[in-house]
Amino acid sequence: MLLLLSANAMAAGALKIGYVSVEKILAESPQVEAVNATMMERFGGRKTELQEMEKSIKEMQENYKRNELVMTEDKLNEFKNNIITKIQEFKQKEALLSQEVNTMRNQELAVLQQSVRSIIQDVAKADKYDLILSEGVAYADDKLDITSKILDRMKKAFDKDKDKNKDKK
Repeated sequence: MLLLLSANAMAAGALKIGYVSVEKILAESPQVEAVNATMMERFGGRKTELQEMEKSIKEMQENYKRNELVMTEDKLNEFKNNIITKIQEFKQKEALLSQEVNTMRNQELAVLQQSVRSIIQDVAKADKYDLILSEGVAYADDKLDITSKILDRMKKAFDKDKDKNKDKK
């Protein structure tokens, strides 16, 4: 029995374990920056439009408060209905934009997750890791952290893809 326990301890000592910080990858990878830039390019104009619309609504509300004592009841109701219509239109546009942004973000993150998984598997096989952990780790010694190695591979893959896209143009 003692031999069995010592054999298990020796086998466990030979395990090569690594740790990857998904938070750091999401903060530093060029792929995430590219996704954010693409999303700003695609949705930035609509976000600006919503901000201007919100500003316009606030101005209308302030104007209503300033003039409610001097306006006729018909004018007040017309003004109030106009504000309500603008608010409803704003909320609809905001909800639609939010839905589109979330859908695109989820699609892009799925592609990114697959890429990260693939790179982690490549590093694990090349460097002969037995186990690589990511989320849910309470503590990992710095010598186990291979995040920078994964980020380097991601940057190389990004540069390679970028060069490939330049050649297509």
